[in-house]
Amino acid sequence: MSVKTVRTICFECHSRCGVFLEVENGRVVGIKGDKEHPFSHGYICPKGQAVREIIYHPDRITHPLRRVGEKGEGKFEKISWDKALDIISERLIKFRDQFGAESVVFGQGTTRGLPPWINRFLTLFGSPNYSGPANYSLGPIIMGMSAVCGTLPSADFASSKCIVLWGHNPEQSFPGLFMYSIRTALKSGAKLIIVDPRGTPLAKKADHWLPVRPGTDVALILCIINIIIKNEIYDKDFVENWTFGFDQLREQVSRFTPDYCAEITWIPAEKIEEAALTYANIKPACIMPGIGGACHSIKSFDLARSIAILAAITGNLGIQGGNFNYPSALGDRSCYGRDFSLSVHLPSKQVKKKLAVDRYPFYQFSDQVPPETVFKAILEQKPYPVKAWGLFANNVMCAFGNSQYVKKALETIDFLFSVDYFHTPTTIMADIVLPAAHWTERDDVEDLGMQNYIICQPKALEPVPECRCEKQILIDLAERIGLDDYWKTVEESLDYRLEPIGMTYEEFKKIGKFSVPVDYNGLKKRKRFSTPTGKVMLYTKHLELLGIAPLPDFKEPPESPVSTPELWRDFPLVLTTGFRILPFYHSSLRNIPSLHKLAPDPELLIHPETAKNSNIKDGEWVYLSTPRGRVEIKAKFFNNTHPKVVHAPHGYWYGVENGWEKLNINILTDNQHTDPVTATLPLKGLLCRVEKIN
Repeated sequence: MSVKTVRTICFECHSRCGVFLEVENGRVVGIKGDKEHPFSHGYICPKGQAVREIIYHPDRITHPLRRVGEKGEGKFEKISWDKALDIISERLIKFRDQFGAESVVFGQGTTRGLPPWINRFLTLFGSPNYSGPANYSLGPIIMGMSAVCGTLPSADFASSKCIVLWGHNPEQSFPGLFMYSIRTALKSGAKLIIVDPRGTPLAKKADHWLPVRPGTDVALILCIINIIIKNEIYDKDFVENWTFGFDQLREQVSRFTPDYCAEITWIPAEKIEEAALTYANIKPACIMPGIGGACHSIKSFDLARSIAILAAITGNLGIQGGNFNYPSALGDRSCYGRDFSLSVHLPSKQVKKKLAVDRYPFYQFSDQVPPETVFKAILEQKPYPVKAWGLFANNVMCAFGNSQYVKKALETIDFLFSVDYFHTPTTIMADIVLPAAHWTERDDVEDLGMQNYIICQPKALEPVPECRCEKQILIDLAERIGLDDYWKTVEESLDYRLEPIGMTYEEFKKIGKFSVPVDYNGLKKRKRFSTPTGKVMLYTKHLELLGIAPLPDFKEPPESPVSTPELWRDFPLVLTTGFRILPFYHSSLRNIPSLHKLAPDPELLIHPETAKNSNIKDGEWVYLSTPRGRVEIKAKFFNNTHPKVVHAPHGYWYGVENGWEKLNINILTDNQHTDPVTATLPLKGLLCRVEKIN
């Protein structure tokens, strides 16, 4: 039989690189990069290259499973799809009738394009509770920037003359989505500024590298804003005509002098000034914060709005090569579009029951709820009990802060079902486990984070027997529960999403991608920002109604040499957690042989002098401890960091008995302190110590 070639996009991570799949006899036999893809231009990372290993791995879950042992024992029996769906639907109906629809939560980790389908399901079911990792990734950036300028302006790298990557390492996290355009700009002479405590390969190439002390980013950016205002190198025309609250901002940042902030951030004052002058004097310039690096502190909201403020006062908002809000091809039917919003379509009395809004009022505008609020509702039954949780591609045992606390919640909840490719520490806690179809085995359309594009992801082959598309699982559950207004087929749901561009899914498959025109003069035509004043809100007075300070300010991390000096004596190093490693996507794919071989062990990046003081050798396994616990990790000598700062990756658990407890870095992280606006946890800027294993 001849080989069939299918043009699609790889969804092993959110770069979603363009690929050609070669299929023979219903099986994938090869993969190549698509050089005409608008972002990846033929690039494929190791995850994409491992596609055959992932699909046909012997440990892939290929049948619905029901737990027959204790939670965590990993004892399951195979059951039919009908039986599994009947059990789930019966339990969901039972809890809705007894405790209210809000007692049922659906959650996701990696999106796999599911938000429209989960949100519509929950809307019809009546629950306002869609848990997701927004408070860990991108959510704080969306909230902070939207508060200032009403939108989420992206970085127009390719046309920029100065690029700032703030806590962002796209070579490892989003190579296929961003690196082509970044390299294009750098080849054309663009300047590069890196803000990162870790000296990444991009930092070594940068014109300015600012190795900020973890957790002190807000002090640094307020200092940069102060330098620009004091030297009068801000865009006076833009500030006068397009901003509100400049005088209040000027007063607020005045105390953040270079010398003062050098003490806070551990960056020499002259280095801060040099970077500030470079950014302010080169135009257009753009800033992109990392969705992890800029979102893992108790001041992530203030960092995000400060980034928007910095872009605004230098006249880099809404221009080509600056921070620009790309038009959406699907509008209200985009991945997180208004047509699928729980906040819009649920009755107001149900929206008010959403977890988090009592403590984090900004979440009334978000469709996701922080997972920490779900754990609390399970364990404390406050503000009401959560009885059932459905998790799609979400290894919560390793993904979220303070894993021991998460485990207690999973042990306590009445009913848990999990949908995934492989068993994880989370699936073995579930009552029902459902086998998900791989991205090669399902149809989809992708627009999230893809600027003005929407790209087709056609199914290349039938699912491995008994595996099922998550969208179909939701359709099947909706039918059993009686949600009559839910879609009846996957194709119908895709046709609905594509209505704004006037195509059916079958028609869209033939062209593969669609884009809407980009108008870089759109701001001048609209003559306003989507804010209460129509201007950029440097002083966000409207947020005072929500109890949020109108101006960003710096606060020491809850654990630091300054805020907890007594703790610093016992834990004399600053720890960042969660840096990305290219072969993996968070905690997933750890069992894939070719990927595991590339990074088999967690490695703690530690300065050689720091290691020497503790008689630690390069490559030696050590204990890494915080006040919450201890894990084992390999020491790796790393010169490009402050001697008092160490760095650990996240997601390790596979291949070791009780690996979620021995290797998983979230055993060490803190879930007691959060950003008061975004519910973000301080995963970076913790205090720790490193010891030899005797």
